[in-house]
Amino acid sequence: MKIEYRHSASKTNTFLDSPAFWIINELFDFESEPNARMVMGLAAEDAADHALSKQIKDQDTITNYAKSQYIRHSKDEMDDLLPTDHVDAEYEWSAIIANKFVENLREFGDVVSFQNELQIPGDKYGLKYDVIGKTDFEFKDVIVDTKATAYIRRLKAGHVDPKWYPKPADVRQQCLYRDLFGKETMLLYCSPKDQYVVDMVERDELQVLINAMKHIEYVLDICKTKEDVVRIFPLVCENFRWKGSPGAEEFAKDLWTKSLK
Repeated sequence: MKIEYRHSASKTNTFLDSPAFWIINELFDFESEPNARMVMGLAAEDAADHALSKQIKDQDTITNYAKSQYIRHSKDEMDDLLPTDHVDAEYEWSAIIANKFVENLREFGDVVSFQNELQIPGDKYGLKYDVIGKTDFEFKDVIVDTKATAYIRRLKAGHVDPKWYPKPADVRQQCLYRDLFGKETMLLYCSPKDQYVVDMVERDELQVLINAMKHIEYVLDICKTKEDVVRIFPLVCENFRWKGSPGAEEFAKDLWTKSLK
């Protein structure tokens, strides 16, 4: 089976979390609509980039821009809503988090690039398909990946719960970016009420990601059809990715039913 495919941290983390979800998105063109949390993150990042590049410090200006970006990134049926009609909590949170991003990122200096994409041949890692990476905020000395979240889990003592942060998928992503771009990377988690920064010093999860990419290629090599790939993996819809993707479970159930006849 031959398909057009490029490895990425996002796709590979999806495969690790839920092969079935990877299958419907990467092989059968199911397009997951962005949910409110995703839109919140996109809007906050866009507003932070706008503020940093334009040297905007006024919080109200950043707030208004973030909310306008939330509307822009929202689903089509929401386009006709007035700003005051948006009842999603994420609509307000996007503005708060955008200001937190700006506050934390300023200390790194001028932004060198935002959402810079790099694609390299996969043979560097013993792969057939190319590997791509797309950063958030690149500065002179470091790349900072921003993560917008509803809340950050902390223990009663006030410490961030080490079982939740940094998230393994996020660490794997940043280890790949560090290798691709040749620059140190960090994670910046921000919620409406909290923030947490993580560096990648002494963290090395790159090989976990590369090995998963090799698993993907092996599966694609041994399967003659896309339906063969479906037959290899059981359908399990318990991962968080399914909950935020309306229609995904129904699409998958229909696909698995037809493929297993």
